[in-house]
Amino acid sequence: MMPCVKALIDRPARCHCARISAIEQQKQPQPVLIHRLIDDAFKELDLELLRTKVKGARRRQHCNPMKASLMEPLTLPDWKDVFADPALPLTVDIGCGQGKFSLLLAKKNAGFKNYLGLDVRRMLVEKANVWAKELNLVNAHFLTANATVSFGSLLPTYSGRLELVCILCPDPHFKLRHRKRRIVQPALVNDIIRYTAVGGKIFLESDVEEVAVDMRNQFETHLGVITKLDEPSLQDTEDGWLLDNPLGVRSEREIAVLAQGGKMYRAIYQRR
Repeated sequence: MMPCVKALIDRPARCHCARISAIEQQKQPQPVLIHRLIDDAFKELDLELLRTKVKGARRRQHCNPMKASLMEPLTLPDWKDVFADPALPLTVDIGCGQGKFSLLLAKKNAGFKNYLGLDVRRMLVEKANVWAKELNLVNAHFLTANATVSFGSLLPTYSGRLELVCILCPDPHFKLRHRKRRIVQPALVNDIIRYTAVGGKIFLESDVEEVAVDMRNQFETHLGVITKLDEPSLQDTEDGWLLDNPLGVRSEREIAVLAQGGKMYRAIYQRR
């Protein structure tokens, strides 16, 4: 069970505004409490010990993935320089941010699986790679890339099997004119399905229902090549969403949304 935010409150919140009561303040978790929940979820990584070695990076919520530098195909890495064993099964985290989700999974599965994070925000990717190096996680690596542009050229060069692709809370780009910036586009869906190994899985998640529906609809145009997994242990909702995360590790965004009483929309598919 995820820790209750209220349990982290040692004393009633003090109101600094006459118009807002202390009770109203306690209805919504304060940012510091959410940060404490996130830190607790990733405490196994001991990131606090690395603060002096890793400079902070401003986390922009929105970034234009269609800027010129991101529309060029990625320079392909030499996988022998990226992973200690480039033949291990691979998980790709699209929109990885600063990589805590992938780093924790990499630590839990060291020697058994590799983890590759892709994100358009260069500073976050650099931070994630420094963390991976300092933690000696030779099965985790991060690249600055627009997945829609680079996924199809990147994955064929990997010698192991693509076991899992995660797209967790992608930028919703709410404005109609910005919808083309959304990461889940037909070209990326086609590439993910093409290169995911038979038996491999695709996990989608968003706290924005419209975004989750859009992702689900795009992948379900390929039903027959992939199949939707209705996990009995996760009790699908009436709308077909999974009630819980099947991976055992939550992203930072998921932790924050659930702490504030929000809802996550999840679906998982398997390559046939």
